[in-house]
Amino acid sequence: MARAHRGRPARCLNSVQAAGDPPSSPDVTGPRRPALHPWQRLSVRLAALFAAVTVLAVALVGALTYARQRHELQDTVGAQLLNIARTAALLVDAGLHAEVQRVPDASSPAYRRLQQTLRGIQDQTLIPGPVLTLAGYDATARQARVVVTSQGPAQPGDRFPVAAEVARPLAWTLEDGFARFTPIYRDARGAWMSAFAAIKDSQQRPIAVLLIDYPVEVYLDRLAALRTTVMLASLAGGLGALVVGLLFARQATRPISALTAGVGRVAAGDLSQPLPVRSRDEVGRLTEAFNGMLEGLRQRDFIRSTFGRYVSPEVARALLESPEALRLGGAKREVTILMSDLRGYTRFAERGDPADVMAILNACLGRLSEVIIAYGGTVNEFIGDAIFAIFGAPLAQADHAERAAAAALAMQQAMAELNEAHAGRGWPRFEMGIGINTGEAVVGNIGSEQRAKYGVVGSAVNVAARIEAATVGAQILVSAATWERLRGLAEAGPPIALPVKGLSEPLQVRELRGLGGRFHLRRPVRDDDDALVEVALPVACWIIEGKRVAAEAMSGTVVRLGRRRLHARLGTMPAAFTNLRLRLTYPVSGLDSRHLYGKVVAEAPGDGLTCVHLTSVDPADERMIERLVAGGGP
Repeated sequence: MARAHRGRPARCLNSVQAAGDPPSSPDVTGPRRPALHPWQRLSVRLAALFAAVTVLAVALVGALTYARQRHELQDTVGAQLLNIARTAALLVDAGLHAEVQRVPDASSPAYRRLQQTLRGIQDQTLIPGPVLTLAGYDATARQARVVVTSQGPAQPGDRFPVAAEVARPLAWTLEDGFARFTPIYRDARGAWMSAFAAIKDSQQRPIAVLLIDYPVEVYLDRLAALRTTVMLASLAGGLGALVVGLLFARQATRPISALTAGVGRVAAGDLSQPLPVRSRDEVGRLTEAFNGMLEGLRQRDFIRSTFGRYVSPEVARALLESPEALRLGGAKREVTILMSDLRGYTRFAERGDPADVMAILNACLGRLSEVIIAYGGTVNEFIGDAIFAIFGAPLAQADHAERAAAAALAMQQAMAELNEAHAGRGWPRFEMGIGINTGEAVVGNIGSEQRAKYGVVGSAVNVAARIEAATVGAQILVSAATWERLRGLAEAGPPIALPVKGLSEPLQVRELRGLGGRFHLRRPVRDDDDALVEVALPVACWIIEGKRVAAEAMSGTVVRLGRRRLHARLGTMPAAFTNLRLRLTYPVSGLDSRHLYGKVVAEAPGDGLTCVHLTSVDPADERMIERLVAGGGP
């Protein structure tokens, strides 16, 4: 940007909205998790649980049914046997029975009459086993004596073994005379139920018991068939429940699986795939919440990416990750300020093609910003074709001055590379001046609750701007404060006294030419910039103060001319760092040049001559000057 066409308000230098590339996203992919085994899947677990519950429920119902049927079988058969035993006991003649008890003889008339009675009872009730009468029960040996039997093989007087389940009811009946029946029991002969009824004498005292044994294998077989049916039903129900549970669980867990896959994609950095909401239940609401979270993450990344284009990555990261960083206010800190500006770009922007104008500006600012960020600086603002950068804030750096100097030298090298690329496309060549100053400044958020920006406020910023304004093309000037921190590492020219408005003493600045140490950089030098030829060209000069061009011109003669410099003898010698507008009169043709712009440099060539560095030259004048220099003069 030409110095004659640009003034820089102090407010633009003190508080600025940051610029820079967006911060790089961290690697969140992490280690890849192994695939789940089938038994680890929620759908399989739900189906298994569903099947287990079904099997348990069917088995429980079957067990209860089986137990009820068994109990009902005992009650029904026992009641029938009890009625038979009671009726049979009443049909037995107690007197005859007492006689047989005294004289057990199977051939006696009494025995035969009793046996006929018992056989009739057996035939009428269809009892498969013999009907017995027992007496003389021995609880210790658990044996009784057979008195009468409806059929063999037992004989009167034989000892009859009593099963454990029969012993106690039998003893009770002999004691109290009450009829009883036993639950189902098993012995060597099979499964049985037995009923007892007392045979009483004339005094109603029990003298014997009538025993009826009934086999219940048939009923138990039916219960076993029921039990088998229950088991098969349980297995079938469990298998069916497993299949249905798998289908149901798969349907139920499909949204959860989709959510799991979605979370995995989010963890890998893919925020582009929302999930379809397929239900109105809790899972549907969870999916809606996930999509809302996804949109929030996309907006956060968009804000971070967009915000990172206007502020430095460090500032963007600090503001987005720490709520405290959003508060207004700041802190005093020693920082190094770097100001850079393109020379001649304003004239090109006024007359060049708009597409080329923006393409060149973006290429220059983008490349130079990369250099600043690479050396740890924060690009705080683009001001037209100028760059305002900070070193040492927002991240503290002990070597901020060294980093700023290295960045400035690397920027000049990058500018030389850009000019070579521009020349291949027919674009003009630009130069860049850089000013660097180190000092205390207040850094932090300034503005209001509605609009705030990360800014730097203090005299250090203004001094850096004044130093940059004094530079000419491809020049880097550093303040005395910066030089003190670079002493021993940097190569620089002799001190230059720079008068600054508002300061009683001139600023002492030096031209930075190289830097040693870990960076080891040098400013590129164009060999043809130093080539001057002898000429005699009439020239008119106007002094520029701020944005105002003096009305009266100074006349003189250019005695030496280069591509970017000239030595002129003027009627009045302007002070160093004065901005001038010039107009040359070319030899032979006698035509005047367009307006040229330049700055008086501090190095005086002697003999009363003024050295002017040209900062903005029209392309037509640039071609004319090139011909004059290449031809060795007029």
